[in-house]
Amino acid sequence: MSEAKAHGMAQEILGLRDSEEFDLAGYDGIQASSLMHASFSDPVNLPPGQMIRVTFVIGGGKKVRQKYPETLAKDITQALAGMGFQEDRGACCSLECQGSFKYQHDTDKDLKFMHVFPRVVAEAAEAKEEEFGGDLPSGAARLMLGCPLFQFKELAKDNAPAFVQKRALLKVMKGVASRFEEFDKKLISMQTLEPEEQDLYSRGVSIGDKVEWLSGELEEMLVSGPLSKAEQLYVVADFQTKQDALEAILRDQQSKGKKVDKLQAQLKDLQDKCAGVAALQPPPVRRGPDLKELEELRKRIQQLNKIQDKKGLLSPDESKELAKKPNFEERLKKLESDSHTGWFESKVREVEALIKPKPESRRAPRPASATPSRPTTGRSTVAGGWSTSIGRSQGGSNASHGAKTTQNMYSLLGED
Repeated sequence: MSEAKAHGMAQEILGLRDSEEFDLAGYDGIQASSLMHASFSDPVNLPPGQMIRVTFVIGGGKKVRQKYPETLAKDITQALAGMGFQEDRGACCSLECQGSFKYQHDTDKDLKFMHVFPRVVAEAAEAKEEEFGGDLPSGAARLMLGCPLFQFKELAKDNAPAFVQKRALLKVMKGVASRFEEFDKKLISMQTLEPEEQDLYSRGVSIGDKVEWLSGELEEMLVSGPLSKAEQLYVVADFQTKQDALEAILRDQQSKGKKVDKLQAQLKDLQDKCAGVAALQPPPVRRGPDLKELEELRKRIQQLNKIQDKKGLLSPDESKELAKKPNFEERLKKLESDSHTGWFESKVREVEALIKPKPESRRAPRPASATPSRPTTGRSTVAGGWSTSIGRSQGGSNASHGAKTTQNMYSLLGED
């Protein structure tokens, strides 16, 4: 019974992606030891650069102390030490502290805690779930596939807040929807699904609704934002590429004497949408956590831990300083949490690179009369000085026969 109880909580711990707290009320020493071994014997898989803290409530004051054995802290310490974990009073939620633990008595909450910083193994930057056709972090794809729509929305808002992240997520979900269409066709034709196909098919919940909601969110962001400066440049450039392809098709159809009313309407819509995105005002750049402040807080907490571990009475000044420790720990927890940017981080970095300054090449100045200047009519300027052409001639005979027409404006953005 004790092993089953520990196994259930261990499974939850092994699936964590963020720091979490667990209450060990009712656990005896054997159960607690089994839990530590089941949870921390092997390294935890996390995205590169990410660390988590697993906190256990193991005791407290008069109101709750009867729920916890007096030896619980000792039992947990022995179990962790037996697996090679080191006790570190100054440990914090950073990769440097993996494989350590620390005891804390929070006098404000009147509770006792054991904080465990597990060993971690970095996942591939974008561990692929090939069966879903996407590049969500391992485990996240299954969660997004099987959760109800309301939970899907919350997960998307928390882990894919940016336009490029939502767009990448939409690509994954469309890949899932395509697979499900194949399964439906097989079932209609009385074919049997393979075991892995049946497993995937049985876990899918509201896939069409999820795709529809994500598409609507992206459409809304294109109309009213928010788009970051980098995302704005990325989308406008993408629109421009689609516009070039559509203009080539239009010229080809005109040269053959075919009707082009629909193509002209599509081109006009695309030009209007491109101009609308170019006119959006990007929000202020969101700064990441202050690394200097993180380091200062960690040092300060380590100093306070040394004061807390001192034997004998504390001086009034030391007691006053020690009282600040909970606030420092709360601030540190918030800053560490803010450093998590969500899914598809490589795609975010790729797009953000668009606004990084490039080194200027040194060229000899061109003579003023070398090349006559050309007019810059029909161009739309993105807020900040970047410009793109949005109104070109539709005539001419050069054609691109490989391009394809599209049915709606969002599909013109593409999927890559």
